[in-house]
This record gives sequence, C-alpha cells and structure tokens, in this order.
Amino acid sequence: MEPVDFLNYIGRNPLDADNVYIATGDSGHGITGGTIAGMLLTDLILGRDNPWAELYAPSRVTVTATTAATFTRENANVAAQYADFVTPGDVGETRDIEPGHGAVVRRGLTKIAVFRAEDGKLHECSAVCPHLGCIVSWNPTERSWDCPCHGSRFDAFGRVVNGPANVDLSPADAD
Repeated sequence: MEPVDFLNYIGRNPLDADNVYIATGDSGHGITGGTIAGMLLTDLILGRDNPWAELYAPSRVTVTATTAATFTRENANVAAQYADFVTPGDVGETRDIEPGHGAVVRRGLTKIAVFRAEDGKLHECSAVCPHLGCIVSWNPTERSWDCPCHGSRFDAFGRVVNGPANVDLSPADAD
C-alpha cells in the first residue's frame, strides 16, 4: 500500500472491530515504520496516550491538490479494471496452460484463475479478488495471482499472501 500522503497507516483499523490494528503503507521504509508501529500499537492497545496516534491514524484524511489528483488517478485505474469482467480470458481452454503457469479462463459469465502444477494437475479458484471485486492476473515471475486494483496477492492456489484482501480467493464453484 502506498498512502497518498506517503505516511504509514498505523493504528486501529477504522472499518473493523475495535481490537483490530494495522501497520501498513511503509513506502519502502519498513524498518523505521516497524519500529514506530511497535511503539505506537503497544500504547494504543494498552490505552496510553501517544503523540503520534493522530499523525499515523489509518482513519486520517489528507486532502491537497496533489493527493486529490493521485486519488482520482488511482481510482480511475480501479474503475478501468472492472472492464475485465467482459473481456475474454487469457487463454481459451485450460489445456493451453503450461505446467507451472496460470491463466484466467472465462467460464460462462465468470472468470476462473487456473494454475497448472508441475505434475499437470489443475487448481481452480475464482479470479475475483475478495477485497473489492477486481479480476486478478497471473504473475509469472512470482507465480502468484495479483490484483491490479489495490495490490492484493494470492499464491498459485488462491491463498492470500498480501492484503488488503484478508481472505483467500473463493473456490471456482462458488461463483
């Protein structure tokens, strides 16, 4: 995650239960962010005041001309990703997928993320990211399913690796 103001989100997750905290959006500064998160989250959990709480709050809203333009550009990208629902799959048939590779296949009105293991066995799951419903795509370098909307990543079998999604891809027959 890359916050529009480039400052980590550390604190209570605003859209979750009161006992769920997050530390994300370190913009490549994980060692520093991790140290701050350890100190800040400890204070928040123990109910102690911390001068950094508001600064890093995940519920903060930072609106400037630059952040508004970035927000608009990023969300236009998200909207464009929904066009994937009407496009054909990456391949026409699962037989076209080589061992060790994955591809999105259209099956009627749904899209299925299909991975062919080295032994030839197919593993299928929904290609719809559970975070906000964009269509994942196969990343051959990482051998993962990646969501172009918000960066969620899933392993070749559909298990969540990185959020914001916090659940696995659904089984293919659940669509």
